[in-house]
Amino acid sequence: MNLRTFLAVSVLFLLGAGSVAPLAAAEPVKPAAAPAPTGLAGLLASTGLSQAQVLTGLKTGLGVAINLAATDAAKPGAFQLNAPASMAKLEGLLKAANQTGALDSFKTSLSASAASVAPQALTALKTAVGSLSAADVAALGGGGNDAATKLLRKVAEPTLRTTLMPLVAKAIAANGTAAQAKSLAAKAGPMAAMLGVPGAADLEGYVFSQLLDATFGYVAKGEAAIRANPALLKDKVAAALFKPAAK
Repeated sequence: MNLRTFLAVSVLFLLGAGSVAPLAAAEPVKPAAAPAPTGLAGLLASTGLSQAQVLTGLKTGLGVAINLAATDAAKPGAFQLNAPASMAKLEGLLKAANQTGALDSFKTSLSASAASVAPQALTALKTAVGSLSAADVAALGGGGNDAATKLLRKVAEPTLRTTLMPLVAKAIAANGTAAQAKSLAAKAGPMAAMLGVPGAADLEGYVFSQLLDATFGYVAKGEAAIRANPALLKDKVAAALFKPAAK
């Protein structure tokens, strides 16, 4: 054995070439998983329903949610309105002048105006549910436990404004709410004139918006209830649609 061969053998021995395990075969690269469908496609995939069934289930579920909302809205004190934010400084003057009784009477009048229109608002909502179309269903995918309520408000609010504003105006006139606002300004003293007093049109817009917020709040509460307890629906298609929203 010549010197060159001896050195080569020695190096291999020192490196432990005889005990080196063969390299493991490289694992094949797995293709990335396809993203889960979202929106309407995701809704159809997660429920196993057709688009027509989703529309039917949506109408059924919202009908039950509105009935639950009607029960809440009929309870005493269901609509408790504060004075408009624009009257905050006027409220301060009234309290300083020990006129909180008159202020409370004004708030009661606002609340009574909203409560008197609430039944018609719920009836109008039921009509709006009946007019929902397959095109509206496309906007239902995703969302939380109030997804159907949000969809209904988006679709129905323009019609509700047309239907309910005359009723709100009539209620405010019947309750003398606008006249009470002027009376509050007089009780607050000379500085009240500088603050501005909401007119009838301002009060009508305020009561309408508060009525809508409270009414849809009760509908959202009803929707959350049927998602938590699908047995309330008594309908398999609606129960498949109104599952608790994923957290």
